[in-house]
Amino acid sequence: MTIKGTIEHIEYRTTAGYEKKVVTIMPDHRQRAFVEFRGRKMDDLHGYKENDEIQVNVLLEGKTSKNSGIQYNNLVVTEVMAVGQ
Repeated sequence: MTIKGTIEHIEYRTTAGYEKKVVTIMPDHRQRAFVEFRGRKMDDLHGYKENDEIQVNVLLEGKTSKNSGIQYNNLVVTEVMAVGQ
């Protein structure tokens, strides 16, 4: 799946020893997509900043929490590239 839009926010997070960067992308002015850069893919984000227009390829990863049973989906980045520069 491909998502193209403007970076609104980049946030570093660490949970249970796992590091990631969560990037808020605005594909248009009514929607937001929250995509995750994990592991070595976090390095691919270097050089990008808020208001840059990017395109990301993502994998949809659905999981059920072992502790709470809550189901959730993540958009995990496999590739990122600049758009229109």
